[in-house]
Amino acid sequence: MVVRSEQGSGVRVWSARIARFLVIVLALFTAVSLVAADAWWIRVFDFPRLQFAMVLTIALALLLFTRSRRLWLWLPLGVAALAVQLWQVVPYFGFMPQQAVSADSCEPADRLHVASLNVLQSNRDFDRAIAYVREENPDVFLAMENDAAWTDALSAALDADYPHSMKIPQPNTYGMALWSRLPFAEVERNELAGGGTPSIKARLTRADGGVMTLFAVHPRPPRPGQDSGQRDAELVLLADLVRDSGRPTLVVGDFNDVGWSSVTETFQRIGQLVDPRRGRGFNATFDATNPLMRWPLDHVFHTDDFGVLRFAKGPDVGSDHYPLEVELCLSPGEFAPQQEAPDLTREAVEDAREELEDASKGGEGFEADNLTATVPDD
Repeated sequence: MVVRSEQGSGVRVWSARIARFLVIVLALFTAVSLVAADAWWIRVFDFPRLQFAMVLTIALALLLFTRSRRLWLWLPLGVAALAVQLWQVVPYFGFMPQQAVSADSCEPADRLHVASLNVLQSNRDFDRAIAYVREENPDVFLAMENDAAWTDALSAALDADYPHSMKIPQPNTYGMALWSRLPFAEVERNELAGGGTPSIKARLTRADGGVMTLFAVHPRPPRPGQDSGQRDAELVLLADLVRDSGRPTLVVGDFNDVGWSSVTETFQRIGQLVDPRRGRGFNATFDATNPLMRWPLDHVFHTDDFGVLRFAKGPDVGSDHYPLEVELCLSPGEFAPQQEAPDLTREAVEDAREELEDASKGGEGFEADNLTATVPDD
């Protein structure tokens, strides 16, 4: 009598069944994530790619160990799904090439130390966040999700050390406040895609009189009842502003998106920005309360005028986000020849226009004619 290979024990049989189920489900999730649509139930699969890759690796190992039935079918399916997931996330591993060049040293006048923190509006541990800012001692600090209570507490603690600020307290979890030791040559509030989600544009005056531009952003995430159209439109329009703002420029904030998404790639291409996270580790900033489900939502992107002295995730400060800490060195003549942003391609411009058109159909964004980006002549 022939005995099937996975019938050696009940444990082996059930292990093989579970492995097949995981491969089928995760292959389906992987395929769905590749669909170019802003429906929330599609875009949420952009986030847990590392987790999907880890579970797929375990499932494939179980298939091999249990000598599952139809291994010729399940193994290629699982490997293909794993390859797609790894293709997205591996560039962020610490052993991969860095997109933003490192700076070994920097003159004090050329340094810029930025910290950002989504404080979690419902969190009321003000002292813990304040203690963190005082210890980190950045030149510029961005707070997000600050309501009136958070704004009052942070202002009382920080205003003396950070004489330049713009504060936008809001009760809808999209408040924002920027504190700076560097004077503002200009500062303005924008609301690029409506929906009560402000952003800040600040022109910072350096010690030598030069000016750099900083954008702060916190768009809405895709979630049940809220597709990604507004977020996508805001990031595309912001990238257009970045490209037109002059150099040097950096963008800081909780993007409610991951660096490997197609929208963030379009954002980089339109804005001509480099990602200092690539090649420096995942530095996942959300969810600080769940060690199994974390991904990098908080970002800094910058023009090629800067080198990176330090890029790190901060400590637990009581929020559902970890702080993001970045130290940059401004030296265009040194760093610009060593790095470049992803190319501004015709496809990127067309993708940006499609994002705006899709968002405007849902009443969530502006018409594509607002986009000024064009492909440069060869």
